[in-house]
Amino acid sequence: MRIVVAGAGLAGRRLIAGLTANRHDVSAIDLNRDICELVSSKLGVVALCGNATDITVLEEAEIGRADVAVALLRQSADNLAFSLLAKRAGARRIIARMRNPKYREAYEQAGVTSIVDVAGLFLDRLHLEIEQPQISQLATFASGQGIVVSLKVSPTARAAGENIQEIAADRRFPKECVIASLIRAEGNRLVVPTGSERLLAEDQLLLCGTVKAIAEAADYFQIRQGLLSLTPFRKAAQPPLPEQHAQLEMDAALEEKTESEGDSLGA
Repeated sequence: MRIVVAGAGLAGRRLIAGLTANRHDVSAIDLNRDICELVSSKLGVVALCGNATDITVLEEAEIGRADVAVALLRQSADNLAFSLLAKRAGARRIIARMRNPKYREAYEQAGVTSIVDVAGLFLDRLHLEIEQPQISQLATFASGQGIVVSLKVSPTARAAGENIQEIAADRRFPKECVIASLIRAEGNRLVVPTGSERLLAEDQLLLCGTVKAIAEAADYFQIRQGLLSLTPFRKAAQPPLPEQHAQLEMDAALEEKTESEGDSLGA
């Protein structure tokens, strides 16, 4: 594929390195000339020194021929402008990193096909690591929105002895989670389950789903650890109070302002 990456900071360079390793045709755009020279010499890609929201620079990058345009600029407004120009130029797919959730609707209206909520995904992953340490994460997909994990069925879990069809029909089992396969505790035998396959205690499951659904599935299979497992009744998370909402928004604005003042040149 032909891919244009706007913003060659740390995240951008890691992405470019992975894409070039998979033999994609990658071009990078960044304001910092030293970064462009680094990307060109170390990663072997075309790196244009210029503003990714300048239509002349985008024409030089042949954005209209891009299969994928990736917005990794530091400022949300710049990512939005780049996405609009890339869409108008004819880029087939547009992926944008979203720092501020207030921009989601604007990104959608700009024609962004995939929005990566960096902060949201990071926090979801942290919650999973803290609350469910027995889960072994194997892989991520869809820009980190989904994960593949491995866990064991607790002997006291309600699912022990039930078949896949019964579990899927249980309203307590998350709908955005799929049991992809299992390894029998006896014999270490791999099974690709059908609806009639029954789960047994200590079976090793391979689950695929969203981060939130995986955490709910862990509760369903009674995989709990740490301080949370010592509490007999787990309170539901309370929504932030209005003043907390205001503080979160102030923090987000301050973070973005600080980052832009420190280095508005890349990701």
